[in-house]
Amino acid sequence: MQVVAPLQNALAKIGTHRIWARLAFVIFIVLICLAIGFGTMARERTFSLVATTLGGEITFNGQQNDWQFSEVIRCTMRTSPDFRISGEAREELCDNALFKVEHLSDIVVSWRDAERIQFRSHPSGGLQIRLDSDSRADMPPGSLLIIPQAAWADHGALAFQGAVQLGGEMATGSTDYLLSGHWEALQTGLATSLVRDITEVVKSGTLVRGSTVDFIKSEGNVISFGHLTPRDESATGIEVALLTERAPIALRVSYYGLQEPAIFKPDWIDTISSSTLLVALAALLSLIAGIVGLVLAVPGQQEQDSDSE
Repeated sequence: MQVVAPLQNALAKIGTHRIWARLAFVIFIVLICLAIGFGTMARERTFSLVATTLGGEITFNGQQNDWQFSEVIRCTMRTSPDFRISGEAREELCDNALFKVEHLSDIVVSWRDAERIQFRSHPSGGLQIRLDSDSRADMPPGSLLIIPQAAWADHGALAFQGAVQLGGEMATGSTDYLLSGHWEALQTGLATSLVRDITEVVKSGTLVRGSTVDFIKSEGNVISFGHLTPRDESATGIEVALLTERAPIALRVSYYGLQEPAIFKPDWIDTISSSTLLVALAALLSLIAGIVGLVLAVPGQQEQDSDSE
């Protein structure tokens, strides 16, 4: 009895240590998972968007928005309409009674900071740009720049930097609505950036016909970097491709008939489900947990074998 009691106490201590070891390992795994999950989260993200639209709006940012036109019709809004112009003389891409019409070639328009324009497909097949700002003495608000169809079809990309809205408000008779599009939200967390300097697509979606799309954040406008390009002659609309700045931003999509717009931004479920790093680490942690569990189980099995003998 004097020998058995110390032996039982020793075995009890070994069992207690094994329990504490397992508990410590579980806590360690949980802390690692929380650290990885927290490190993978990111408040800042960037959106990429490719869409086809009949119209949109740009508020330029900075001084690097220079658009070159090989051929353009500049329609400067008149102070007061002149309806004395005959009907034949008014058969222009823009009405001579309301605009002073000039045919220009090989010009560069440098859009100024905070200037706002509306762009849309012109009924003739060209591109129409309407100035909504009062920042130019030679072009009051409402003035138009029209690129004829032939010149627009051969034109290069029109690059821009600024806040963008794609598609006008859908209503009966609208001619500036969005046709289609696709967007992706990309971000990288602390844990991912330590392993590789890339961003991952954590959320994506499609845009339906008639949507009105823009980007929002808590303060100020969301700056996008993109370009406008013409489509094939047989296709209608304007191709728009852009990438937003990196910030805590969200995509806002308004639909006809809905009182409130839909807001899209990735959450922690999107991040975890789309992270290849987390999938790899989960497999690695499962392997480690199996090995540690096997190591801790061996002494217990040896003790049971000793007791049975």
